[in-house]
Amino acid sequence: MKKIERILAIIVLLLENELVSTAQLAQRFDVTKRTIFRDIETIELAGFPIISHPGRNGGFSLVDSFKLRTYTYSGEEKQDILNALNIQEGLFGISDQQNTIKEKITLIQEKTTQKRQLKKQFSFESPTMHRPEIEAETKMKINQINLSLKQNRKLTIWYVDNKGDHTQRTIHPYELMLMNGSWYIYSYCEERDACRYFKVTRIRQLTIQKMTFEPTEYSNSRLIESDGELIQLRFKKEDLGKLYDYYTEDEIEVGDNHVDVRIYANQQKTILPFLLMFGNGVRVIAPEKLKELHKQEIIKLNETYQNDC
Repeated sequence: MKKIERILAIIVLLLENELVSTAQLAQRFDVTKRTIFRDIETIELAGFPIISHPGRNGGFSLVDSFKLRTYTYSGEEKQDILNALNIQEGLFGISDQQNTIKEKITLIQEKTTQKRQLKKQFSFESPTMHRPEIEAETKMKINQINLSLKQNRKLTIWYVDNKGDHTQRTIHPYELMLMNGSWYIYSYCEERDACRYFKVTRIRQLTIQKMTFEPTEYSNSRLIESDGELIQLRFKKEDLGKLYDYYTEDEIEVGDNHVDVRIYANQQKTILPFLLMFGNGVRVIAPEKLKELHKQEIIKLNETYQNDC
């Protein structure tokens, strides 16, 4: 993230929250606390009245009476903030407070750019792979999770795991993330005494508790996958466009009549649903164990309709 993008994001956070700690900002933007202090100095020099709150629960906030003024930003900077708010609105929906900020900046921008029409540079019709109804339901949950994240409040969730089992968990939410077309929340689970990923669509009900928790340092290690064994897949050539949604140029080899994909991964079981999406358009070349698992899944699929004959 560029410095100007980080600074604009910090400004939005200061406008949204009563108090933001140095540690929260450093962790959120993956920079050092010293960098955050320099960014705060830059924001102050730009005319923002920032109050520094010392102590363990301290941080930074904006003066309550502060109002956005025309001279605060350049036209490009105002547009950047509007773009950031448009992105957040597309992903999560938008709160009343954020909508007020958006309206103020839009009004200021219109006054300074009367001769040119403002362009909508970002659009999120459906940021995930879900149906619109599921998308709307997910955004409602995310707004509640966001509130919990801001206030460090525990969440009680009723969750359905990938085996279909229903469980009730008490979690400390740390981070929301969009992965592979779905939203996940990375949290500490009191029942498991460990950090876990929970898919938001599988959270059937959630309640924000009054009880807060003390945020701790955590490591999001799921995204870093250790090298596994070679997986080689062969697809029909007409599926090449789809494959670029999942694999890099280096992992794809285009032949005369087929496309080979070679990856190193520890995902033999989790890759099976993906392979079934391609029907008879994919074959497992290696390893042999994955080939057998794929065959077994195809047999199971065929057995689903045998009783109809």
